[in-house]
Amino acid sequence: MTSRPPVGLVVTHEHGDHAAYAHPLARALRTPIFAHDGVAIDRVRRRVEVRPYVPGRSLVLGPFIVESLSIPHDAPHAAIRVSANGHRVGIATDLGHAPRDLRHFLSGCDLALLESNYCPHMLAAGPYPPRLRSRVGGPLGHLANEQAADVAASLESTRVARLVLLHLSRANNTPERALDVVGSRLRRLPVEALAHGVPGRFDTASACRGAQADQLAFGF
Repeated sequence: MTSRPPVGLVVTHEHGDHAAYAHPLARALRTPIFAHDGVAIDRVRRRVEVRPYVPGRSLVLGPFIVESLSIPHDAPHAAIRVSANGHRVGIATDLGHAPRDLRHFLSGCDLALLESNYCPHMLAAGPYPPRLRSRVGGPLGHLANEQAADVAASLESTRVARLVLLHLSRANNTPERALDVVGSRLRRLPVEALAHGVPGRFDTASACRGAQADQLAFGF
């Protein structure tokens, strides 16, 4: 029987801005990589241990329960939800549109991290060539601010106590624009935006209403 590792590196999809450093990180942390069938990392398998996970099925890593949901992108991709000590964090980026089950997936979280990638006006007038603009704005690309606002509005009056917008395009968005569009749809749910390239630390204890102890922390 294979023992469960106390830590693991979970790859959501194989695009370089998400998976390029999986191998060196796994070696540095001395941890296996967990990847679904849509992630092609055959060369990495010769250097570090790679274990499978299946979107829709729970994965147990020590004290953490990792759940995943397939989401629409131009590479096989999954949103991730991590639970520990009674707290839960959900992460959903790189999706061209929000599937129906995304709300349910995120609504059970204390902290939701959601893509708000681009402003349509900035994308149309920006530096990207037509093919890349079509990719970003297409149904398998990324979420526009207005699409993120729709998801955010659906999370009000749920367990979610804090929303963070991330994966903002440096060329086609600003934190101010994202917050203006998403915040205009919210009345009670606190929302903030993490600028491109700026690190951040988020503790679910500070997100949970009335939480006193036990934390589940994430860094970006």
